Amino acid sequence: MTANDSAPRQQYQAWVEDQLDEFKAGLTRDELLDIAEEAVRQLYDSPDGQYPLTEILLRDAVDALLFARLDLPDYGQWRRSYRNDTPKRPRKGTVRVTRAAG
Repeated sequence: MTANDSAPRQQYQAWVEDQLDEFKAGLTRDELLDIAEEAVRQLYDSPDGQYPLTEILLRDAVDALLFARLDLPDYGQWRRSYRNDTPKRPRKGTVRVTRAAG
């Protein structure tokens, strides 16, 4: 299944992951560790009682922090821009009627 065949929500999630990975790849190790420390502080201070007990939880916290710092669009904003990225593409649900000459 290509990216164009997958559901818009999956395309958005893949796009967000790409944006975060590209940003992290441009950071030094020390910069990434500083962000991780900030994410850990936020986890300990959060009212829902989440604690950084696993690498997965820490990775998700760092990604959420970077998502906010990069000011990435939420799914609704992204989907609106995705629908409007090519003016020639008909919107979903648009029916083109072709009349026969005659």
